[in-house]
Amino acid sequence: MPDDASWLRDLLERRRPDPGPVSGRWALGVGDMIADHSLTPDKLSGLLRMLNHFGGVAISEDGVEFDGDEVRWADVEEIRTRSLIEYLFTGGVDKQIDKLPLPWFPFRRKVLGAVSRAALTLLLAAAKQQLEGGALEIRIPAEVRYDGLLFDRELAPGMLAAVVLADPAVRQCLESTARAHGVAVNPAADDVMADADERAEQIKSMLSAISARIHSPGDG
Repeated sequence: MPDDASWLRDLLERRRPDPGPVSGRWALGVGDMIADHSLTPDKLSGLLRMLNHFGGVAISEDGVEFDGDEVRWADVEEIRTRSLIEYLFTGGVDKQIDKLPLPWFPFRRKVLGAVSRAALTLLLAAAKQQLEGGALEIRIPAEVRYDGLLFDRELAPGMLAAVVLADPAVRQCLESTARAHGVAVNPAADDVMADADERAEQIKSMLSAISARIHSPGDG
């Protein structure tokens, strides 16, 4: 696995939540990732962690947050999970980290490029392993359906949040916390990956496109 991804994988492993429903609040976001990167000056780490609300996941006793948008558990009606491969296949990587509306800071372009490549690399590696039968299916909480003011709404993770949710400890924490608040967690009924065998070539093509994006000179 390229060095770009190794530090992010290590960060995820170090910051995993405890098993079971969350106590208090747990969060991991783009600010943590930027602050942890070797390109970032130590004196900026504390300030950059304030950028977490631009991207990432937060789970608390009050609610769940994807990429800065929070929904209280009292308003959540259901959480629907999708295969990680399907999430990628249906455009889940469109919310690129380097396109987040982050303010300027030193080494911004280089650091965001590194974080973007790391996130895509981790997602790609997990999807390829799953596609080749080397891992159990990874299903992420992809749709948080909740009661809006006028109609039901849906909270969905961007690419960065999906990387965090692909970690088994984070998934287990979110789902356990949801169930502790009476929220059902179910597979999406219209999971397009039900016919994954028939779409294998399309999926492989999609993964190749993601791989090309990782190695694109414009990402640095």
